[in-house]
Amino acid sequence: MRDFFFDLVDTLELVFLDPLRYSEEVKEIPFAISSASSWLFSILAALSLSVGMSILSAPYTVSTLSFLFFGFIANLILFRFFPFFYSLVADYYVQKKGRSQKLLFLVMFARHSSILFLLFAPICIVIHAIGLSGVGSGFFLLLTFIVLYGLVMARGLKSIYELKNRDSIRFSFYALGLTILFPFLMNLYTATSVLQSVSGGF
Repeated sequence: MRDFFFDLVDTLELVFLDPLRYSEEVKEIPFAISSASSWLFSILAALSLSVGMSILSAPYTVSTLSFLFFGFIANLILFRFFPFFYSLVADYYVQKKGRSQKLLFLVMFARHSSILFLLFAPICIVIHAIGLSGVGSGFFLLLTFIVLYGLVMARGLKSIYELKNRDSIRFSFYALGLTILFPFLMNLYTATSVLQSVSGGF
């Protein structure tokens, strides 16, 4: 358990505090290179997003439990597929700059970065406590998190492919915009909102 905790902390440190060392040192962390790490991060992020949206979607009824369940499933699917498609698009743009392919590292970095959404539920609690709630607040907060995710990914692109700041930010948001347009993915809020409406009849 202690080794798992240290590996978890090391992975988070590489992603958010020192991404310049990510492609070099992630291979030295058994937990980080295993599929268990990306699944754990995706599950935690999906749960946080579902709980946060539920908090902002008063009143709370029996259907809220259905929303939590269906929203969690939808978000988990999206957190598994979104980073993959995002990385494909970003890697395509980077290779046009003459860089070698490092898609495996970028996919791992994108899936690890999804843990950023773990902060979604706590922030929703704070927002709800100060009197802000509803679809508008949730949508605005989600857009903010998507932009933050794009910035985190820009740092990952810069470190993994050794890009300039301007190029990494540009490629990151190009990929983000194009990935959101994928018919299956759309965006996370749309998916959970539709499932919330469906679950309301349960």
